[in-house]
Amino acid sequence: MTQALGYPAANAVLAIVALSLVYLAYRWALPRPLPGIPFDESARRSLFGSLPEIQAHIRKTGRLRTWIAAHPTRHNSALTQIWMGPLSKPALVLADFQESQDILLRRNKEFDRAQRSADIFAGPIGNHHIGMTSSDPRFKGNKELVRDLMTPNFLHEVSAPQIYAKTMTLIDLWTLKAGVAQGRPFNARRDIFDAAIDIINAVTFGLDDDLSTVKKQLDTLMSIQNLEAAPVAADGSIKFPELPEMPDIAAINAVGDHVGDLFKSIYPIMYHRYKVLTNRKLAENIARKDRLIHAEIDKAVVRLRDGDSETRSAMDHILQREINAAAKSGREPVFHSPRIHDELFGYIVGGHDTSSTALAWMVKNIANHQEVQTKLRTALRSAYAAAHAEGRQPSVVELWKTPVPYLDAVLEESLRVDGPVPINLRESKVDTYLLGHEIPKGTSVFIVGNGPGFQSPSLPVPDSVRSETSRAKHSYGSWDPADMHLFKPERWMKTGEDGKEVYDAHAGPMLAFSLGPRGCFGRRLAYLETRIVLAMLVWNFEFHQLSDELSSHAAYDKITTNPKYCYVGLSKAK
Repeated sequence: MTQALGYPAANAVLAIVALSLVYLAYRWALPRPLPGIPFDESARRSLFGSLPEIQAHIRKTGRLRTWIAAHPTRHNSALTQIWMGPLSKPALVLADFQESQDILLRRNKEFDRAQRSADIFAGPIGNHHIGMTSSDPRFKGNKELVRDLMTPNFLHEVSAPQIYAKTMTLIDLWTLKAGVAQGRPFNARRDIFDAAIDIINAVTFGLDDDLSTVKKQLDTLMSIQNLEAAPVAADGSIKFPELPEMPDIAAINAVGDHVGDLFKSIYPIMYHRYKVLTNRKLAENIARKDRLIHAEIDKAVVRLRDGDSETRSAMDHILQREINAAAKSGREPVFHSPRIHDELFGYIVGGHDTSSTALAWMVKNIANHQEVQTKLRTALRSAYAAAHAEGRQPSVVELWKTPVPYLDAVLEESLRVDGPVPINLRESKVDTYLLGHEIPKGTSVFIVGNGPGFQSPSLPVPDSVRSETSRAKHSYGSWDPADMHLFKPERWMKTGEDGKEVYDAHAGPMLAFSLGPRGCFGRRLAYLETRIVLAMLVWNFEFHQLSDELSSHAAYDKITTNPKYCYVGLSKAK
């Protein structure tokens, strides 16, 4: 009887122990915040941290970056913390330009590329320097391969002529479309996207018009006899026929889109493996992209070994670097190494997405602000006075050599308001401090470049909690809270010593391409490309104000933050 009565008691004890262990495990698995830094109480009480709220926001808006950027404002704090998934460490969100600038420029031994960046790029381009920390033993060698690609000589002698030639093809295409459309809008996103991929492929490989998507589109439209009968959509836009992408170009774009999807994934390495295993088309596109790079390298190697020393592309530079390094080390050059393949493809993906997105926002902004467009065209006519007087296009040399301060101001203001990559990611490599708080090694920091201090009033930060270098070396101005939400290129202009208006790159906070030694590698190429393309478009066309729907600033996130609508209504510029 005693034994019989003991069983329920023993079971009860076991149940209590089990429940206690479950409760302790539950408490252990809950997010543990860093002391003193604001957070969402709902996230702290959830095993999944901030993930449920993030996923709900993505389902509603299709975007991750807007949720992160808004988090500091929600707490009225320049530094907040979030949890990106179950059992994750807290990640910080920093919305203060002065401290962000200090981290990116002067605290590189404390903060470096984050592990999440490495995870995003690990599958598609794991041997590209963008995903490596500065201490990665591969990093220095990779940067040595590509270090000449952003020099003035390469940009002006190789990149600029290719940008100019492909831009002229885009102008020919839009001249044809504008004549047919007669002022009605048409979707420009595909054309800008294609022009940008034509440019970066030409700069990367020296590809001619055989693989130019814009040229093939132009040739096709010119061959259609009843093009004027193109259908008109309900929103009043005219729908031109579009060619399917050429297989090689489609493969490059598809893999680039996949990289963009990884930016939105909480677990990018697992997501990449899953997609490659379950999406046959993606696997085929990756293989096709690899074959294209392999074939273009082989062509270039033949030219180089035949004594053709003319540098026609980024690939030529990289291969010549490998030849020189091999000779110095007494070994045979390895032209098909993973790092060469990944550096080339990363150059394409980064150079294409950033520039095409920036240009898409720029054409929207000049159409939405007619007074800016008129002022810019006047500035261009004045700067390139000889071309205007002679009734010709500005030459490529005139475009990169002649300063046009207001053009720079328009470019920079568009990047401020609609930056392609508004959030940067860093990770603490040592135990350190940030705005007076202890930050353990391995903490991710999301650096917001489109929130407080950029497009809305700064959040309060006492100088006493800033780092010593931040207090001593902050050299930028600040934006007027009364109009910082407006598109106003004049904020970038100041009066020089000679009384003339000049462009001031340090007028106020700006992080469109990050800062410091780990900032955007292709920044100079992006500025050169957008400068040439926008100048030539405004020189040739008047961009009409469109309907509220087509002028919308709705956006979606991939590798970059893209406009949902990118339409243009054009007429010949006077």
